[in-house]
Amino acid sequence: MSQVTVLQGQLIESGLVHGYAVLPFVVLVGLAVFRVNAIYTIICTIVAALIITYLHSSPSFGQLGGYLFAGYAPAESLELGEVGGMLSRGGVQSMFFTQAIVILALSLGGLLTALGILPALLSGIKDTLTTSGRAIFAAAMSALSINVLIGEQYLSILLSGTAFRPTFERLNLHPKNLSRTIEDAGTVINPLVPWSVCGVFISQALGVPVLDYLPYAFFCYLSLLLTILFGFTGITISRLKSQ
Repeated sequence: MSQVTVLQGQLIESGLVHGYAVLPFVVLVGLAVFRVNAIYTIICTIVAALIITYLHSSPSFGQLGGYLFAGYAPAESLELGEVGGMLSRGGVQSMFFTQAIVILALSLGGLLTALGILPALLSGIKDTLTTSGRAIFAAAMSALSINVLIGEQYLSILLSGTAFRPTFERLNLHPKNLSRTIEDAGTVINPLVPWSVCGVFISQALGVPVLDYLPYAFFCYLSLLLTILFGFTGITISRLKSQ
């Protein structure tokens, strides 16, 4: 508790924490509630944050661009200690690896589809995927397997989505069923894999091995189990409206 108090004190002394700092978050939540396009929501949130930053500390436009690209770096004179590391998140530059993974995964998925590799792999089980439960189970196991074998959630999401989209369309299942399946079996499961990107980050940030917190990560594995269960029972499964 004393360490938390120290961190709070450092944040307050930095002069960077104010009530109006939550306004960009309010903008984000408000636009999301009104179902505004995600791109416009992100742009409006960024603009709101830039305006508040400019009014608070009056940085130059060059500095604002630097914050977006390389992240905010507090002045050494502030002596923020650990808080300084928390505030310096790297900006767009720190996301290059993730962006490269997404681009490569999309390219790989398109290549595998264009060459007929994914359809050929699915042709062996195509005749068995005759119900929503079987299709959801197969998509979930595919995303889970890629997560365990490769440890990268983006490959898991993109490859599974590309591979099983035609199957879900054939069964007249709404695309959101596939989205939820690969989310619960791809994204949410990733922190439970010790050699995955999320698993490594969480274990290093918290100092707790993945296998130690795994039994208590109820949301992660219950999401997968409930998705499979709902697939076979038909609960929450949406179908496309007939034209």
